[in-house]
Amino acid sequence: MIAIVSDSSISLTQKEAAELGIHIVPMTYTVAGRPFHEHYSDTNGAFERLVSHYPCTTSQPASAAFMSTFQELVRQGYEVLCLVISSRLSGTYSSATIAAKEISAEKIRIVDTRTTVGGMRFLAERAKELIAQDAKGLEEVALALEREREKVSILFSVENMAPLRRSGRLGFVRQSISTILNIRPILMCRDGTLVSHGFAKGKRQQIEKIVETVPAAVKKITVLYLGDIKEARDLAAAVTKKFPDLVPSVTAVGPVLGIHLGIPAVGVAWTL
Repeated sequence: MIAIVSDSSISLTQKEAAELGIHIVPMTYTVAGRPFHEHYSDTNGAFERLVSHYPCTTSQPASAAFMSTFQELVRQGYEVLCLVISSRLSGTYSSATIAAKEISAEKIRIVDTRTTVGGMRFLAERAKELIAQDAKGLEEVALALEREREKVSILFSVENMAPLRRSGRLGFVRQSISTILNIRPILMCRDGTLVSHGFAKGKRQQIEKIVETVPAAVKKITVLYLGDIKEARDLAAAVTKKFPDLVPSVTAVGPVLGIHLGIPAVGVAWTL
């Protein structure tokens, strides 16, 4: 038996996590010095105003948090497949790897997804499908996911570059973008890091550029948003217009990524 574990940046509701059979290890963040745990996307509360108006920091789950989850699953007789946010965006991969070595390196496999949020969900769904094929063992499933991650992409746009600049998680992105002129950067998660994918002027062009980037061969797509559900719905409608045979899901991004991206933000994740 193989159990799936993920960090909370996957941004699933309690129901979605239960349906996928995923055990969530929470990330942590502080707002004005007060600590919080990020967990399911429908239990994070109204964090948007807090993280927009007060000093915030984030941290990956401690090794002990992964260790507790791994230990209990191994005790129950499971092997463990752990999917974590890109190692180029967070130290979560390192924390999970340390925990795996402490518990049982043979029974636990950590996969660096090189993505986050919606992209991680697509890989988790694929993992569940592979695990259902009883002939596939832990190592085989992990290697398959490392191939599958090449098919996953995330594209998003923010209104304010300041949070990303402070986070230090940008790859090569022009730093002189002026939000005063209503110019919004389009950013892509590529090879596990954030890089520039152009610019848009205003919300309408922002949505147009995001949608036109999604390739025709897309199989699944989800709209990602922070703060502005109306903009997410407008983007979902534009996606449906281009891909009438696809029904995009809509995913609320959690507070940890919200602190780094800033609020509002909108984007899409897809898999081929």
